[in-house]
Amino acid sequence: MLVAKLISLLLFCFSLQLLAQDAAKTVAEQPAVEDPTGLSLLPDLPAKNQIPLFDNRFRIDYEVEEITMVFFRKRGSPSIILVKPDGSKINVVNAEDQDVQWYDDRTYDLIKIKQPTPGPWQAIGQILPESKIMVLTDIELKVDPLPDHLMAGEIIKVTATLTNGGKPIVAKDFRDLLRLDVLFISSNNAEYENFGAGVIELTTFADDGRNFDEKPRDGIFTGEFKLDMKPGQWQPKFIVKTPLYTREVVQEPVIVHKSPISFEVAQATKAEDLHWLTFKVTDPVINPKSVALQGKVRFPNNEVQSFTLGESAEVDKKLKIVNYASGTYKVESTLFAQTVAGRNVVITLPLASFVAEVIEPEPVAPAGTETSTESAAAIELAKASLTPVASEPVKEEETSFPWVLVILSNIVILGGGGFAIWMVVTERSFKTLFAKKNNSMDLDSIAMPGAGEAKMTNPAQKNGKKNDILELSLPDD
Repeated sequence: MLVAKLISLLLFCFSLQLLAQDAAKTVAEQPAVEDPTGLSLLPDLPAKNQIPLFDNRFRIDYEVEEITMVFFRKRGSPSIILVKPDGSKINVVNAEDQDVQWYDDRTYDLIKIKQPTPGPWQAIGQILPESKIMVLTDIELKVDPLPDHLMAGEIIKVTATLTNGGKPIVAKDFRDLLRLDVLFISSNNAEYENFGAGVIELTTFADDGRNFDEKPRDGIFTGEFKLDMKPGQWQPKFIVKTPLYTREVVQEPVIVHKSPISFEVAQATKAEDLHWLTFKVTDPVINPKSVALQGKVRFPNNEVQSFTLGESAEVDKKLKIVNYASGTYKVESTLFAQTVAGRNVVITLPLASFVAEVIEPEPVAPAGTETSTESAAAIELAKASLTPVASEPVKEEETSFPWVLVILSNIVILGGGGFAIWMVVTERSFKTLFAKKNNSMDLDSIAMPGAGEAKMTNPAQKNGKKNDILELSLPDD
């Protein structure tokens, strides 16, 4: 029994030695940089599937046949202690008695356990976040590698498969739907624009047969996500979680390049002119002749107009925009193209916007008037040079009070009132006055029927007529 354990330990040490030799070769090809975490000693660990480690705790499911754990710790700190689900402990001293292979270094602990106890485990020690728990089991998450040249705004299609023994896991093995989380983690490289960006959760795929997923609950995830992030160096991470299993796949860091299209705007100078928006290909990876654009223009009054620019021999694509109104114009567009290697790409381009002002046409001088351009320019310059002077408010002319009209009106009123009072006091009326005058006229006419003839004779006759009138009185009895 002791001999078998010694042979197993020798084989384990031999495998570590081979791994160290491979690591030494890899490090020899690269600049010699001391890594305090010990990553330079283990650059290429064979297992890619991992179990997440949160607060030094992790869970091992019952299907795991073999597990390899690498716990990086502070230099000089003691080896860690593993606490099993039943509460018992495993350390570097008693590892051999529990059939556990344990190799401790100044910066890390390399532990290999076959048929580990299912359930929650805990690691005690000064553990660094670079630690990994790799699984060697029939349950494996496979994710297609990402393209080599990625661009900001690009829509990526990914297929991931959760297999058991090399075959996709059927739905009856799960109590809930499978979900795949896609994360991009910034490498925190100061040479790139995404330095300090942290973790971005791009999307979550569901094995439900909707959208781009072909069949529900078959363990195959197919979906799309957009690289809506800053350009720079990112590390893709894929996590699948089920009630029974949790697997992670961390791929090699990738470079997300800037958008391959730039914009140039030529604004209209007259109201009847057009705005021109030019799309220029700035990334040499894109084939300019394969570029097609589709999008919509949002005018200042919120009206929307769609547009399409198809493939053509022209390298630059030009979009004409009607000079509709003054304000902000916004253009949303999507690029459809191919790379020089023949890969089809779909990229959501950044929003292009500009502010324009509609210039009203100048009034045309009527025919027959001779106004030179120089004189018109001089007049405009003179108007512009004049300093506006604050004008005083115009005061209305004060009109004199109509005293004469008032006096005359009062006289007329007083005269009329006095005449009316006199008429009342003397008990006279207008009829009486006119009647008296008329009666006197009648008496004269009756008394002098031949008045016309009498005037032609002599005045003595007139006196005689007067005497005749006196004689007409009644005789005395």
